[in-house]
Amino acid sequence: AISLSGIIFSKPISLVFAGGFDADTIALTSSLMKITFPFVLLVSLWSIYYGVLNSMGAFFIAALSPAFINLATIVGIILSKHLQQPIIGPTIGFLLGGIIQLFLLMIFSHKKEFKFYPSFDKSDARRFISLFLLTVIAPAINQLNSMVDVRVATELKAGAVASLQYAMRLYQLPLGIFAIAVATVSLPEFTSKLKDNNLNSIKPNILESLRTLTFFIMPSLFALLLMSKDIIALLFEHGAFSAQDTLITSSILRAYLLGLPFYGYFGILARVYYAMKKPLFPAIVAGAMATVNIVLDIVLGFTIGVPGIALATSISGIIGLLIVSPFFMKSIGFQKYSLLETLKILVASGIMISGILCVQMFLDQSTMRTVILLVVATVLYFISTKMLKIDELKHVINLLKKKK
Repeated sequence: AISLSGIIFSKPISLVFAGGFDADTIALTSSLMKITFPFVLLVSLWSIYYGVLNSMGAFFIAALSPAFINLATIVGIILSKHLQQPIIGPTIGFLLGGIIQLFLLMIFSHKKEFKFYPSFDKSDARRFISLFLLTVIAPAINQLNSMVDVRVATELKAGAVASLQYAMRLYQLPLGIFAIAVATVSLPEFTSKLKDNNLNSIKPNILESLRTLTFFIMPSLFALLLMSKDIIALLFEHGAFSAQDTLITSSILRAYLLGLPFYGYFGILARVYYAMKKPLFPAIVAGAMATVNIVLDIVLGFTIGVPGIALATSISGIIGLLIVSPFFMKSIGFQKYSLLETLKILVASGIMISGILCVQMFLDQSTMRTVILLVVATVLYFISTKMLKIDELKHVINLLKKKK
């Protein structure tokens, strides 16, 4: 119903969320929405198969399947030169990639002996719907935040939306690869080991998830802050994307990055509430975060420009974590071991930063310079974690061995 409504009412929706654009751009936006709104149905079906596979510990295929969307989109980009509106190519590719992804998930779920078919058994339906409606509030609010971000950006200078989207994609890279991945893996573990809704029964698991996230998110944060201009230039500074666009996008990315660890930690702690079947509190917190974000979008967006929109997102993430943290600090507290491991990770990240700064002095601006710096950063960080005997490195290596 949502997909069909989006297709039918694409023009009014475009006017609401992209009202700052001219008539031709709004018409194009409406056409693209007609193509992409069936994606809502695909995402709904994916989520069922993702949930089943994750509950069975099959995380790899669920993580790999989105690659087919990227491949199909790339094919669409290649073929787009033959179309009157080139943007239609990757949009259709995006939709076809989603269909391929759905079939892939269906095949692997079938191998796990899960078959999806209609059921009229209402015994658990009421409880499921109740939990579903509460759980869906938080991600729905996040999507609303993104739409408000874009809507405010349409009222700013030309190119604001594009710069915001480029920065958001880079910001979402560590958020998706590390933060969301760790939170996704943690949920079935929390659920299976939680006893009588007593947090102490999963205290080691919560702390381990937080440490694992810290192990990945901190070096990613520092590397992106330090190398944002280099990375953006490498990926996007081609054709109409100028050096000035790189500077603007870099400033937006840095504003987003300020909230990266806070959103990551919030995602893990929210999963604890889901495991306890208490999704109402994360939903309320997400509502508070959205309110802060919308107000600050308007205030900061129209005062300091597009970076203000990203900064509003970061501030709302910080506030969200500050709201949920006291409960966990009171219930499980902190361990000296966890604090020591976190300190070691920060030291390893500092060594990585020092290495980047040293190597930068001996390299001229070029594509290879950025690649070399990324390789140096990765190697230095893992060598440092090995020398500092950070246990999370062993944990990650053991996980990789299990995958094999």
